[in-house]
Amino acid sequence: MSLKVTLLTPGAGCMFCGACSYDISLARGLIELGCDVQLIPLYLPLNPEDERLPGTTDPFFGGVNVFLQQYCGLFRHTPRAVDRLFDSGPLLRLAARRSGSTEPARLGPMTVSMLEGADGHQRKELERLLRFLEPGPTPDAIHLPNMLLSGIAPSLRERLLARIVCGLQGEDEFVDEMPEPHRSRAHDLMRQHARFIDRFVSPTDAYAAKMAEYLDIPRDRIQTVAPGISVDDYPLPESRRREPFTVGYLSRITSAKGLDLLIDAVCRLTEDGRDVRLKVAGQKSDEDYWESVLRKVDESGLADRVEFSDVPDLKSKVAFFHECSVFSVPSRTSEVRGTVAIEAMTAGLPVVLPDVGAYHDIIGLTEGGLLFPAGDVDMLANALALLQDDPDRADRIGLASHDAACYHYSDRHLAENMAQIYRELGRRWPR
Repeated sequence: MSLKVTLLTPGAGCMFCGACSYDISLARGLIELGCDVQLIPLYLPLNPEDERLPGTTDPFFGGVNVFLQQYCGLFRHTPRAVDRLFDSGPLLRLAARRSGSTEPARLGPMTVSMLEGADGHQRKELERLLRFLEPGPTPDAIHLPNMLLSGIAPSLRERLLARIVCGLQGEDEFVDEMPEPHRSRAHDLMRQHARFIDRFVSPTDAYAAKMAEYLDIPRDRIQTVAPGISVDDYPLPESRRREPFTVGYLSRITSAKGLDLLIDAVCRLTEDGRDVRLKVAGQKSDEDYWESVLRKVDESGLADRVEFSDVPDLKSKVAFFHECSVFSVPSRTSEVRGTVAIEAMTAGLPVVLPDVGAYHDIIGLTEGGLLFPAGDVDMLANALALLQDDPDRADRIGLASHDAACYHYSDRHLAENMAQIYRELGRRWPR
């Protein structure tokens, strides 16, 4: 009998994000292993390419309905016929394109409400999900993407008697940036819900140790599984771009991701007489920061050297990587998975990354790039200059990064490790 797994994943609508890529890669890998996978998008639809995956359902907890139920009591009691109007794919994609900030400081009330589960404002959405899951056979495991969705775990356990696996991917930093009283309330709720989770999955040992303390759980309840991507989606270019030397940045455009640091580094290189360009793509989730980035580009005299572009689909994403000479996301905070860096490496790019979090592990394992002290613009500029001055070395690093990423971070490797966890849960605690 094949392994039956239900995966819940926050949909990305028309955007790409590292967490969504991880969930889709896991689903693809499990399907290739012959598992029976049910993929349930939350908030927004999946990207069009991903919606074709077998077992994909319509979205639950539709983003528009979740928002309306949070801030208007009337919509907590409307019939499904009304809610269905706001769950339409075109409307949700429009909402995704026009959504405001996703910064934690502004999402405290809704985060707490979702964590309150059956007691929160979105209880109607939770009940719809449970009614959908109850008639079918109970899956061997239900996989939650992160602890911010752990509010549904008690109901899943009570109503479905399901084994629950939960990923860990930076929710502690998100919650810690929320103002009080939402920060403490969210933290307390996650600790309470942790007892309903059978197994936690962390991308690194260091982060596992950190989250064991944060959630007040034994360390042995967390297993480390390296992230994975669909490596076949990121082919090597015929040759890595050398001239003009082009630095790529693809991530959310927020202060935490450090785009301003990269602009400063490029400015210093051009002041030294170097011909350097910068390609930027990503979701603008902080308008104030976005405006400051535009001002910095103008004040630095880089307007003709910085290109902002859209990456609406996988094809555009691959083309973006192939138009770059090197890739960098100089995050100020510790990255938990570093998925986009793995994608760039698989596409044959050397990477320049801060020596923190998952980036330290990725470079240590693959030798696919250079590390610099987080926040140090001079060292970032120096690392970029090294690769520009020695294009043959950059080519070698790019090819090595591709081979190593395909070996260590494939979706099949991820799926095999996760499938083993799902099976062990069934053997240790038979239903």
